Amino acid sequence: MIKSLLKHPVFKNFLALSTLQIINLILPFVTLPYLARVLGVSNYGVVVMVYSVMQLLFVVNDYGFNLSATKEISAHRNDLGKVNTIFSSIMITKVIMLVISFLILLVLLNTVDVLRNNQIAYLMGFGMVLGQSFTPVWLFQGMERMKYITLANLLSKGSFTALIFVFISQAEHYIYVPLLYSIGFTLAGVMSMILAFKEFGIMFKWPGFNNVIMQIKKSAQYFYSRAAISAYTTANNFIVGVVLGEYFAGLFGVAEKLYQAMVLIYTPLSDAMYPHMVKKKDLNMFKKVFVGVILLNLVVASGVFIFSDTIVHFVFGQGYDESASLLRYFCILAIIIVPTIFIGYPMLGAFGFEKHANYSVVIASIVHFVIILFFHSDLTIYNMVILLIFTQCIVFSLRGHGVYLLIKERAGKQTK
Repeated sequence: MIKSLLKHPVFKNFLALSTLQIINLILPFVTLPYLARVLGVSNYGVVVMVYSVMQLLFVVNDYGFNLSATKEISAHRNDLGKVNTIFSSIMITKVIMLVISFLILLVLLNTVDVLRNNQIAYLMGFGMVLGQSFTPVWLFQGMERMKYITLANLLSKGSFTALIFVFISQAEHYIYVPLLYSIGFTLAGVMSMILAFKEFGIMFKWPGFNNVIMQIKKSAQYFYSRAAISAYTTANNFIVGVVLGEYFAGLFGVAEKLYQAMVLIYTPLSDAMYPHMVKKKDLNMFKKVFVGVILLNLVVASGVFIFSDTIVHFVFGQGYDESASLLRYFCILAIIIVPTIFIGYPMLGAFGFEKHANYSVVIASIVHFVIILFFHSDLTIYNMVILLIFTQCIVFSLRGHGVYLLIKERAGKQTK
């Protein structure tokens, strides 16, 4: 049974995606205690703000292709001509989105005071968006060959992790941190493209205007979903920085990074299951995995809740006491978000209920921002996490309704 598990494509892709997720989070996380101590709370807050803005631009540039293209590549993986057409159409779209992303950044730098004060840091950080644009995770995931892109990320992002310890030695060096991040992301993009051409025989060709438009249309609902998710997750650090300042962005960022470490494995496991569920509709496997991750998440969240003060002080040192208190709220959020993730695309998306998965986050994000709009004057870092918990409950409820409809539909088919 163990040998069968190790050979299963879902396990292999989960292992590769988990490693990729660990690289993307842990390698920067290795540097965070060092940066938090060397830069201080406010300068570290600037770094957090730069990364938050780039993550928002990631969403614009990705345009939902990590879901739509993964599904399409998975369906046509044995047809190289079709794969080339999909790949070329998406890369043309990404170049367009890259230009749009840069224009959005320029507007933000000239309209938001907090960003205007550190324009060079944000411009240096835009290389992260460039590198992310040319890292076709969706291609490797659809081909179920994630080990290649994982290796590329390990080598490139390991390099910028080392560079931080070499070049960042005092608080004034905070402005160079985004540049080093950009170098890592760009190297990952270059290596990923080389591997795509070498391992899969990918060849760029003009796909025709109609194919480009078709890919944009196909991915639109996925983009709305991902944009909505980022609107009430990634955007929160940005909002905290704009409303409360970079010092509080630093405190919020520390707690959020530890929260992200708590839920590290669940998104790659969900992503690894998605192409398998699309093809096999394997509900038995889904149920086993779902129960397992719920139990594991409860144990981890409970442990972090109890030892939050010790964890924050050990990892980040002095000056981040409020982050420890904030982390306890994030533990509650973790308990809600994990089942919400798994009833989304591995389940609802695979069975044709994408709209329930997508529109749940669109509706929740609208509620989230309406509340912020009307109560921003009373905003605190604690209120922000409480609002996140409330928003995630909305997503869970709406997706739960989608699961109910799915079960009802399947029961009706079995009766017939």
